[in-house]
Amino acid sequence: MFKNLILLLSFIILQITTFSSEYQFPLKNQYISTIVGTLKVAVEETKDEVPTKEYTLELKPTEKILKNMWFEKGFKFSASTQKTKAPLIFVLSGTGASYNSEKTEKLKRIFYKAGYHVISVSSVFNNNFLLNASLNKMPGVLIEDCMDLYSVMQTMVETVKQREKIEISDYFLTGYSLGGTHSAVISFLDSKLQNFNFKRIYMINPTVDLFYSAGVIDRLLYYGITGKSEIKNLFQQFFSVLESTLNGDSLKIDLDNIFAQLFQSKEILQKMPNIIGIYFNLTSININFITDQLHNMKHYSNVPVEKYSDMYPYFEAIDFAGLQDYIKNIAYPYYKETYGNIDLDEIVLYGNLKIIEDYLKNEKKIVVVTNEDDFILSEDNKKFLKETFKERAFFYPTGGHCGNMFFYPNVEKMLKFFEKGEFTNEI
Repeated sequence: MFKNLILLLSFIILQITTFSSEYQFPLKNQYISTIVGTLKVAVEETKDEVPTKEYTLELKPTEKILKNMWFEKGFKFSASTQKTKAPLIFVLSGTGASYNSEKTEKLKRIFYKAGYHVISVSSVFNNNFLLNASLNKMPGVLIEDCMDLYSVMQTMVETVKQREKIEISDYFLTGYSLGGTHSAVISFLDSKLQNFNFKRIYMINPTVDLFYSAGVIDRLLYYGITGKSEIKNLFQQFFSVLESTLNGDSLKIDLDNIFAQLFQSKEILQKMPNIIGIYFNLTSININFITDQLHNMKHYSNVPVEKYSDMYPYFEAIDFAGLQDYIKNIAYPYYKETYGNIDLDEIVLYGNLKIIEDYLKNEKKIVVVTNEDDFILSEDNKKFLKETFKERAFFYPTGGHCGNMFFYPNVEKMLKFFEKGEFTNEI
């Protein structure tokens, strides 16, 4: 199946550099790391399936489900439970990712095999979460998003306890990318509400400033590109590969196959930042479309969507709008109308971890790991993490954005912290 990966592997070899003996992650390029690392440089624990049950909950009246998204009715999540009393860990997905996305699934397998009950949770920017579990259906403000998460996490636990008759010894929390950021804010909320009393929290490659990171991700789509016709061609290539890799029985996307086929093309090999941009732009298009429709804002279209509407005119109007476009054009007008005379800078501030800086400085049970070459972080963001967490922050030299999170030293450090509470600034 992966015969054609020879080209990819040859390309990766060119990127290998000699690091210190302490850390042997083999990929130097931050974009290659981001795309290839989590797929190909992973511990064995990420490979085998583990017992998992999927749940669909009616959390509240779902009259705001868009007519053409009827299939999203009901909040979805999964749980993998031990047969004996065990600690439970929540895994929070990255921006737009679902509870059964590739990275969330791998974390689930790692923790289950280490003896934990595991509940996997979709991102607040995921369609299913937005339509079923978001109170205001306008994600982007950390405290409000995490109140939604915190509420639904309680419901998930009670559901699993009731149906599976499990016993829980302690509660733990982790997340990657935006899920890592949310882990910190949820810990802050729990310090006030005390429904879980989390024992330890592990943040993986979190964003610090949502607006800044959104801008970086948005710009990747246009990396080295001067016209939108090139972007349209890249999208066509991406969807052509996507269609060819869909399993006819389950229609589950196999990312290994998608990237393996994409990397057969020398042209695509030079477009790695654009590929990352395409992935996140799909989330951006969804969030722009759904919130515009749900709140009848008519920024992109003044025609309500119907069950069998032709979606092309809607997506053509959105025209590759990014996450910053969503914040400026949809979220900001909504919050300005909701809270009165508020400016964009204030909205941006509410998407920054600095709003809970004092809590993070003093809460010893939270640690953070990220990479020096994680492109979603500015130098100021890195400085904030290092000065706020001090000895509770560790920066790997390479790995891009979440590209090395399943590399064996990273996994060992994570499991050691959860099991023993030990965390050092060493590989």
